[in-house]
Amino acid sequence: MNHTSITGRPAIEVKDLVTHYGSREILHGISLTINEGEIMIIMGGSGSGKSTFLRYILGLGTPTTGSIKLLDKDITKISSSEMLELRKNMGVSFQGGALLSSMTVGENIRLPLYEHQSQLNEQTMRIMSRMKLEVVNLGGFENFMPSQLSGGMIKRAAVARAIVMDPKLMFFDEPSAGLDPVVSAELDELILKLRDAMKMTIVVVTHELDSAFKIADRITVLDNGHILMTGTVEEVKNSTNDRIQSMLNRRPSNEEINADEYLQRLTGM
Repeated sequence: MNHTSITGRPAIEVKDLVTHYGSREILHGISLTINEGEIMIIMGGSGSGKSTFLRYILGLGTPTTGSIKLLDKDITKISSSEMLELRKNMGVSFQGGALLSSMTVGENIRLPLYEHQSQLNEQTMRIMSRMKLEVVNLGGFENFMPSQLSGGMIKRAAVARAIVMDPKLMFFDEPSAGLDPVVSAELDELILKLRDAMKMTIVVVTHELDSAFKIADRITVLDNGHILMTGTVEEVKNSTNDRIQSMLNRRPSNEEINADEYLQRLTGM
């Protein structure tokens, strides 16, 4: 796919990223540039390093060496207050949705506003959350509790929360996990809509091939902490790399990043 919303300007620049878990090296000098307005898919089997890669891009760990630039800011060097400010431009949709069960859907969506836009009055916040519920086709569900929603609706409500502050960067962790094919396809359409309507740069960690091929501008394939290749859907499909072909012919199990950890960082707690 080639979309006019993609610019030549990098939104995310990762250079020579090396990370360790204890004494074990997990990511081995990864470099990747993602351009503004692009949908980049990160793929790989279980243990490939894709969830670790996402954790570090989100600022949930300090790499051993290397740099990670988000919107021209190197998050390995900025202060915690600068990182908190940058998080206003970052939306994250977690694998399980991570809605707080004791709050209504509307209250869940307004959480980032309570934390970062406390100068707004309640009525303004309600208008903003209702608008985002409309974007994800959940208009009218503001006063429902998460327990009253289906799995697909919880995912969409989580997306509404992630986009309530109109972030420039949007991250999805296994968006289709546990969803039936129809609901999964609807989520794919929503991701495309967000990129086109809101001009977001989107990073999606997934092992769902159908979804990846449908929404990707480019795909990065990780294997054992190395990038095997980054290319268009056709380039990945036509790759002669044995590891890539074996990945395309099976369904790897999925991993996930920790939603609680990210939400704590988001609110500075």
